[in-house]
Amino acid sequence: MSHSVQEQVIIMSLKPLFEQAEAENRWFYHNSEEAGEVWASPGYLHKEQSEGRLLWPPEHWELRSPIDYMASIHRKAGELIEEYNEMAELLRVPHVLLMEEQDMEPGARVGWIS
Repeated sequence: MSHSVQEQVIIMSLKPLFEQAEAENRWFYHNSEEAGEVWASPGYLHKEQSEGRLLWPPEHWELRSPIDYMASIHRKAGELIEEYNEMAELLRVPHVLLMEEQDMEPGARVGWIS
């Protein structure tokens, strides 16, 4: 199978996932040793695939909530800031880090990155 035909087959096989991602406000997620962790909005993935990148068949993708991922990052950032502030207090370093709270309603509509 030629490379361009193979790319078209992959793109066509992903069409149901793109439709589901758009309908459910999900992003494409992939994790492997070779590529690492990849998060891609449908718009970004379309752009990358049009340039011959991230052309992986459906079995290499999961649809996940970008809001849930952001909440996870926010939680980890809070833990790191707390650890930093505890260490600063022990060392009597006068700098305290603060983290601004974000109002992230579950189910909030996320704008796609193009």
